[in-house]
Amino acid sequence: MNTQFTKRARLFAGLIAVAAWAALIAQAFIGAGPDIGPLVAFAQLMRFFTIWSNLAAAILMGWIAFRGSIHPSLPFALATALAIVAIVYHVLLASDHHPVGLDWYTNQMHHTLVPLAVIGWWLVFKAAADNSWKSAPTVMVAPVLYTLFALVYGEASGFYAYFFLDVSQFGYGQVLANILGLAVVFMLFGLVLLGLRRLVSARA
Repeated sequence: MNTQFTKRARLFAGLIAVAAWAALIAQAFIGAGPDIGPLVAFAQLMRFFTIWSNLAAAILMGWIAFRGSIHPSLPFALATALAIVAIVYHVLLASDHHPVGLDWYTNQMHHTLVPLAVIGWWLVFKAAADNSWKSAPTVMVAPVLYTLFALVYGEASGFYAYFFLDVSQFGYGQVLANILGLAVVFMLFGLVLLGLRRLVSARA
């Protein structure tokens, strides 16, 4: 059953969608060059889970803004994915990554502002009853689908976006174990967000 949202929730969802689309389009033009157009550059960006998550934010938040309703598991899964994107980047990658100019803007949008906005939106506008503890496994769907795509792409191109998916280095057995571990991590993060949501609802 879909959840219906207020005009205020739809307005903020629309603003998030516009910001996410703007950053994605800007990133595509950053990657373009004399021999590669923005569409091809964007297609290459889809090798990364960060882009998958931000594209999902642009689409789902836009859907909520225009349609006013969506299945409650989708914003929950999106908030979980973006929370992990932000945490992994700022804990493990930010110290070695120093973008400048427009790339700095898109980097902040992809890894900080869009994740915070989506998580904040979900905490404020979602009813606590929409997501019970039983819904936690749904957050594992997106990372598993992405890793399957990443494995197919890696097998065809030899490029693996993340080291733990590199079949040539670890073999399929270890990589599948890594994927299972990743799915469990997503579910645990989902449980943390559900707990936080219940805490916010209790204080409201």
